[in-house]
Amino acid sequence: MISCGSWNIRGINNPLKQEEVSRFLLDNKVAICGLLETRTREDRAQSIVSKMCRNWEWTSNHLFSELGRIWVVWDPRALSFDVTAMTEQAIHGRAVLGNGAVVHLSFVYGLCDYRNRRDLWKDLIFNYKTIRRAPWLILGDFNVSRYPHDQLNGPSRVTKAMTDFNACLNSIEVDDIKSVGRFFNWTNKRDGRFDVNKKLDRALGNWGWNRGYNHSSAHFHNPGVSDHSPIYVAMNAPWRPCNKPFKFINFWVKEERFMGIVNRIWGQKIYGNPLEVVLSKLRNLKRELKLAFKQPNPKPRKEAIRSQLETLQDRLLLQPTDSELIRQEKALLLKLNKVKSEEESFFRQKSSITWLKLGDSNNKFFHRSVAALHHKSHIGKLQRLDGSWA
Repeated sequence: MISCGSWNIRGINNPLKQEEVSRFLLDNKVAICGLLETRTREDRAQSIVSKMCRNWEWTSNHLFSELGRIWVVWDPRALSFDVTAMTEQAIHGRAVLGNGAVVHLSFVYGLCDYRNRRDLWKDLIFNYKTIRRAPWLILGDFNVSRYPHDQLNGPSRVTKAMTDFNACLNSIEVDDIKSVGRFFNWTNKRDGRFDVNKKLDRALGNWGWNRGYNHSSAHFHNPGVSDHSPIYVAMNAPWRPCNKPFKFINFWVKEERFMGIVNRIWGQKIYGNPLEVVLSKLRNLKRELKLAFKQPNPKPRKEAIRSQLETLQDRLLLQPTDSELIRQEKALLLKLNKVKSEEESFFRQKSSITWLKLGDSNNKFFHRSVAALHHKSHIGKLQRLDGSWA
């Protein structure tokens, strides 16, 4: 197992900070890491990298920033990394892991002014167009929160900067991956009422990442010698769920045969204590529903009806006044509308997106939301009362 990391170290000239970075990489098996806000000139960078991680390769954006806002260091024995694009606020690249898997990595350090960060949002959108569905992980300090609750005792309103940030993430179809550890990952380290704690550092993944690395999670550690928490994401192989449990699909209740099945099962004579009787009937009902609705996903039925409709309308071109064909066309259109409504209900229930209005047929969004939900709902670790992890 190897990990990908990111840390806003707030200056890396201090030998103690160099030692802490080295320890972070070693302890967490980090094979590639973005080091942010290094505050170091390019002519000193090589010697510092050699001290922290001997025989590692590195790159930086000194071309865009005199003090190198972003460094990327990686272990060539674990992976290869080719830079595909670079700006003042991001370094994008393509990593090939030891098993041959390809992932796209972006290390981000946003500028403080929200107007200047708009260049970062444009850059991410441009990069998205070259990646699309391939696995993509974005790590770093965005210098902006997504939501009001991302700041401890912060303002209750959504700012323009938050709106811009979320609009970008929606455009590039990424979201926070599952995380453990510190929620507020930046502090100004002041006392009393001047103390500020925010979530500025994030690990974001797209649909391709959630599909290929659905066992991974972002770990946010204590900040240590910095005011930002270091992040690492273990790039584990995907987990495969066991047999799926029975799930009741809401649109079944609209089927004419549904109540007939329920009445028939509930009318069975079963003897025993009341609780056992109810459990037996529920088990029998589950079995009957699974047999009656073998294909819970309405999409195949929708495609079959659509194909029938197309064939029928081809015939109507030749016989436009045939009343029987016209009647069949109306019946198929009613069926198509019904199964379309079932499909939207099915995917809305699977993705648990309660704000989605019936009638929104963006199925690509549905599928990607379901994949992201499965990724976030997986429990990889449990914390004991003594603080250790199991």
